[in-house]
Amino acid sequence: MDNQQRNIWVLVTGASRGLGQALCVGLAEKFGGDLMLVGMARSEDGLKKTAAMVDGANNKTKFIPIVMDLGTADAEGLSSAMEVSFKAEGRSGSPKRALIIHNAGTLGHLKYLRDQQDLAHATEYFRLNVSSVISLNAIFLDYMRTHHPKTSLEVVNISSLCALQPFKSWGLYCSGKAARDMLFRVLAAEEPDVTVLSYAPGPLDNDMQATARSATADQELRSAFASMKDEGKLLSCEESVRKFLRILDAKKFKSGDHVDYYDEL
Repeated sequence: MDNQQRNIWVLVTGASRGLGQALCVGLAEKFGGDLMLVGMARSEDGLKKTAAMVDGANNKTKFIPIVMDLGTADAEGLSSAMEVSFKAEGRSGSPKRALIIHNAGTLGHLKYLRDQQDLAHATEYFRLNVSSVISLNAIFLDYMRTHHPKTSLEVVNISSLCALQPFKSWGLYCSGKAARDMLFRVLAAEEPDVTVLSYAPGPLDNDMQATARSATADQELRSAFASMKDEGKLLSCEESVRKFLRILDAKKFKSGDHVDYYDEL
């Protein structure tokens, strides 16, 4: 049995692929056996791949996969997942740091707003990309403060340039990211003892970007994405994670700030 006290606990949503997977691997490389890592995602197969990659990065990191669809989960399910994730580990003591990284997200329909007539799709979009974030974050903070009151708490929102600038035919995505940024600015104001960061990882060479190049309704924007790919201007997820970890270490941001990959900090 592994009785090692792990001083850093991290929960990453959307951990089965792309940036979430790279975050898990990067955290394992950085913290090794000091880390207890919970990966949450819809895909069981994807989480198995992430587990293997984490083990390859550092086999002393403890990885716990949680198969959960944040688009349909209720508060009871999220609370149960939190309990399952952390209860056994907590028997050996409290961590010094606990971090939640809200990475899970979707693009939604990449249509002009004049064509967004599907109320069910819009409702489902905001449930996954905004509402579930509010609930999971509150459950995380409550659990940690109840069971580990001396633990230092950190919250990271994976944001986007789209939170700050309008992208034509990306109304759902832009508004969802903007809402999340503001939610976490409010959290920083409400909870001065919690470190809060919204990190925009830059234009990534991942599945989401591939979808953007093919499904974006606005031709000018779609062409711009294609040019970035052709000209090698997209970032690898691993490169963005390395920058994120440096930003988190340096702590030069004000709690609640939006920090972009390209910002000099």
